[in-house]
Amino acid sequence: MRSGVRVTGIVLLGVIVVGVVFRLLSGKRFGRSGSDTIPLGRPSGAGNAGLRSKATAVLQQVSGQRDTGRSGTGTTAADSVRERRDDGQSYNAIVAQDEETQVAVKEPSITASPNRGLAMTAGMLFAIWGILGFFFAQDGGGAFFSRSGGFLWNSFGLNPALCGLWTILAAAFFIVGLGNTIGSRTVNLVIGVVLLVLAVYGFVFSNTSANVFALNTTDNVFHVIVAVVLLLTALGADKENIRALRAAGARA
Repeated sequence: MRSGVRVTGIVLLGVIVVGVVFRLLSGKRFGRSGSDTIPLGRPSGAGNAGLRSKATAVLQQVSGQRDTGRSGTGTTAADSVRERRDDGQSYNAIVAQDEETQVAVKEPSITASPNRGLAMTAGMLFAIWGILGFFFAQDGGGAFFSRSGGFLWNSFGLNPALCGLWTILAAAFFIVGLGNTIGSRTVNLVIGVVLLVLAVYGFVFSNTSANVFALNTTDNVFHVIVAVVLLLTALGADKENIRALRAAGARA
């Protein structure tokens, strides 16, 4: 029975990890802007073309009215040159103003931002691990910080301290995942580093009295996998989204 539960836990962990990695690597938005975010500094071509056409039509109409109004009066060649130059300057001013207009930037949704999506996924994962872990943490009869703890799915070594840490990480993931892309990217990066350090700590001190989180090999491998996914996403995804959002914040 215990072996069956252990295999089920390992399979569940593998399915979750594979699903997260597949979502990140196969998604076309990896490292790009979401569908509901338009990067700054890239004016809409269609909008520019329409504005230029309208500007041309308006200037031609103004020029025609000016020529009609002055057809009955004598105009010199210098006057004609001056009018064309004024029309050209007006047109250039309209086009230049259009080129400088920045498109409004919206916060990418959870599905459009890899960092926000990963934060929500990791938050759900750690919430499940942490909440369920509290029911098994006391099986070993140890204290809050104790090397001897219980087992989750007969695989993950844990004690109340580790379950509390997992629950805190889950709360942090949910807060930033429901918040914004920049915060999600920062928290993914920070927690990725923390989990990587925790994994190294576990590999080094798992068989000593310094193992205050009751870590075993399964915990350490789990932390390494999640840390790598978090760091790769934080460093490689949402670059255009974050650049656009920071530029919009600087201009606000």
